[in-house]
Amino acid sequence: MGCRMRTFLIEAFMCHTHNAAWHTLHNIMCLSASKMGAYLDVVAGQLSCKVALFHGRDDELLPVECTLAVGARVPRARVTVYDNKDHITIVVGQEKLFAAELEAIWRSAAQD
Repeated sequence: MGCRMRTFLIEAFMCHTHNAAWHTLHNIMCLSASKMGAYLDVVAGQLSCKVALFHGRDDELLPVECTLAVGARVPRARVTVYDNKDHITIVVGQEKLFAAELEAIWRSAAQD
């Protein structure tokens, strides 16, 4: 039962995270894209935690270059680009791999 609960929580987290990421992306693209550079400068200078960015190389909604550019401006960022994955299949179809990535991030954060 503990394993199923854990899986359920990971699935719920991914669903929520994807929805939150979509709304954030929409706000950035539609409302504040012109301010993104200044925002990243402030964030990059104040971050004391690691940043994990994930992107599917075949994403047609948001070009991979956008995520690479953000990663280049944030010194503590680690960008992972998944080949043969798009905006949806970065998670759908590889939930266990993605959950393992998240668990590794959480373990690392607990050790810092």
